[in-house]
Amino acid sequence: MHLEASLHTPATSQQVLAHVDELDKYPQWMSLVHSAVRAPDAATPTWLVELRAKVGPFARSKRLRMERTIYDVAGLAAAGKVGAGRIVFERRENDARQHAEWRLEVIVTTAADNTTNLVMHLHYDGKLFVSVVESILQQNIDAGRSKLAALLAQ
Repeated sequence: MHLEASLHTPATSQQVLAHVDELDKYPQWMSLVHSAVRAPDAATPTWLVELRAKVGPFARSKRLRMERTIYDVAGLAAAGKVGAGRIVFERRENDARQHAEWRLEVIVTTAADNTTNLVMHLHYDGKLFVSVVESILQQNIDAGRSKLAALLAQ
């Protein structure tokens, strides 16, 4: 399953990055991310993430260990600089079991008029209940886009 979501905002790239570059900020605007806590003593930036969703009277949760594997925002680091940044978070469990892949790619671009585009690609290769998972994810993505836009407008 692959989902893509985008947001165009008058906010600066730095303002957008402040909400998307570390997973512990996601619960502020993405209700599916119930919690995200920075993993202590990890060699690279890593978060212990709990995803939680309600389907009718049932609630399900999933825990993931997500590592930031790419952090390329040098082109966006200087205020007013037109450029692009890319951040990738990937599931990296530290046990010996095989797990479904979860991969979130975040792309932030700044246009010449200083508006910002945010594009997020979510990939999940799990096999169970994919159509249900996709529907739940899409609902949460749509709500999260609105919440993030509101945060950026403040």
